[in-house]
Amino acid sequence: MKVAVAVQRYGADINGGAELHARYIAERLARYAEVEVVTTCARDYVTWKNERSEGVEQVNGIPVRRFPVRHERDVNHFGRLSRRVFDQPHSMADELEWLDSEGPTSPAMIDYLERSAATLDFILLFSYRYFHAWHGARRIPAKALLVPTAERDPAIGLGIFGPTFRGVRAVMYNSHEERAMIQAATRNEQVPGVVVGVGSDIPARTNAERFRRKHNLRRPFAIYVGRIDENKGCKELFDFFLRYAATFPRGLDLVLIGSAIMPIPQHPRIHHLGFFPDDDKLDGVAASDLLIMP
Repeated sequence: MKVAVAVQRYGADINGGAELHARYIAERLARYAEVEVVTTCARDYVTWKNERSEGVEQVNGIPVRRFPVRHERDVNHFGRLSRRVFDQPHSMADELEWLDSEGPTSPAMIDYLERSAATLDFILLFSYRYFHAWHGARRIPAKALLVPTAERDPAIGLGIFGPTFRGVRAVMYNSHEERAMIQAATRNEQVPGVVVGVGSDIPARTNAERFRRKHNLRRPFAIYVGRIDENKGCKELFDFFLRYAATFPRGLDLVLIGSAIMPIPQHPRIHHLGFFPDDDKLDGVAASDLLIMP
């Protein structure tokens, strides 16, 4: 069996949720099938700047074929288009312009997948809302297995995505809740789908006390692990925590682990520790009184 894993960016040093999921799938599937990863030259998910070399390289034993991104993201232009398609009357052309503006736009990547389709059994398309997944699902629907990694945000309601979810060969959902949300938004119940989740490597031991000492955390705390982003529910998290902190002066602190792409409130009980390797993150979860996943 021959499988292509198509994802917006890829590398052993990239730990975004969808990208890490794609790497887990590619590396484990390679034990049973011939696997190639098809991706872009981008490393940063905000700009999509071409930072890696075009062509083929090996990443943990998997061939990774990279294609250039046609243009970097103009954040202001993307923001204006987002307001239009999410909040105002608009056309399908507006949504397609939004898709191109969001990026990473790589027509060469789509052309390669289409040329290779005859030699492939399946093409796993990661993250429904990106250029390669939308165009790949339209041009190679019979081979396309979509891994949506969908969040509860306005993008799922755009008109361009319903046909994507209804037209692919199958959908691999990460959770029962994700499947219910997508089916309610796109009416794709007739498309074969399965909730497969994503595995986690859990260490045999964690060290809560080491984490507390290392970061000088002496009070009880709740912990959030992940990208600090409004799309992840962090604005709501901060709003609720500030109300909680004012109501319960002796209550839990809030510890944040992850990269921030939104402002973090300046508050003595909010501690942003930055981006950590997995072992440190799991030490932090072990040390916490409460894990919050907003």
